[in-house]
Amino acid sequence: MKTRHILTVMAALTAFGVWSPSQAHARKKGVLEGEPIVRKKLQLRKFRFQLTPYIGMSLSQPFVHMGYVGARAGIHFADWIGLRAGFGYGVIALDSKLLKAVNNGGLPSGLNPGEVDMSVVGGPTCPVEPNGGAPCRQVSDDSNPAPLRHDFRAGVTKAQWQSSVDAVFTPFSGKLGLFSAIFTEYDIYVFGGLGLVGWNKRYDDKSTSERLNLTQEGPNACIQIDGTGNDECILHPVKPDTGVKVGGSFGAGINLFLTDWVALNLEFQDIVTRNNIAGLNTTVTDIPPRVDKSDKDVFHNVTFQLGATFYIPFKAKRTK
Repeated sequence: MKTRHILTVMAALTAFGVWSPSQAHARKKGVLEGEPIVRKKLQLRKFRFQLTPYIGMSLSQPFVHMGYVGARAGIHFADWIGLRAGFGYGVIALDSKLLKAVNNGGLPSGLNPGEVDMSVVGGPTCPVEPNGGAPCRQVSDDSNPAPLRHDFRAGVTKAQWQSSVDAVFTPFSGKLGLFSAIFTEYDIYVFGGLGLVGWNKRYDDKSTSERLNLTQEGPNACIQIDGTGNDECILHPVKPDTGVKVGGSFGAGINLFLTDWVALNLEFQDIVTRNNIAGLNTTVTDIPPRVDKSDKDVFHNVTFQLGATFYIPFKAKRTK
């Protein structure tokens, strides 16, 4: 019995020593305990002014692809958040395949004033007005519901310029290694804010109602000098939706740092506005057809931009 009691006491003391290490010996504090995860981090964005000249290209235009030249300027209040403003102006306008198809026979071109309609025997002559008149529809195209080409061209618009003010968030940054030989800093950012797009006419063509000085609203809408109604004006009203459109701006991009003060910049930006890029009636319940606010639709002006970002001051600070 005594031997059993002695063994029980020894076991209890051993267990107390194992489960109470703080009482058995003092715990030594680690060298990095309480220290930040990253020491002497390079702050490439905090309190640095940024200037980014860029070239860009629209990606979502159905009629006219625009090539832009522009610049962005901004500043970061912390390494992960900042504010910027940008402006881009279209210097190159390229017709899309769709617009080329429309111009090359996709729509009826009509007859020039004074031209005889040869599609039928003894066809009528397109009337000549004092101001030159407007192209008129051939008899063979009477069943074609599409507008004449000059009316369509009179309403087509292009995104001549764009601008935005955005808040920029940089959630991802670090080092990038290429072929285990080239190492560089990088960051990936997202942004959002207020966007503006300036829309201009693509062509100088005038619509039928403009050429004949016909009103498109009211009891005398589309009434000609002889008192008859002009079918092109009545059935295919045109009103180019030009001017400045306000909407939302958002997108994402990446910076690849070549040095501490210059980086290669790639970005996708989308400015969303409401407008009518063709300037035609799209509301099927309008009788007679008219172009108004109900014909506007949400439009995305998506651009890809390639630029170089310069940081001032040139030398980036490091954390303690």
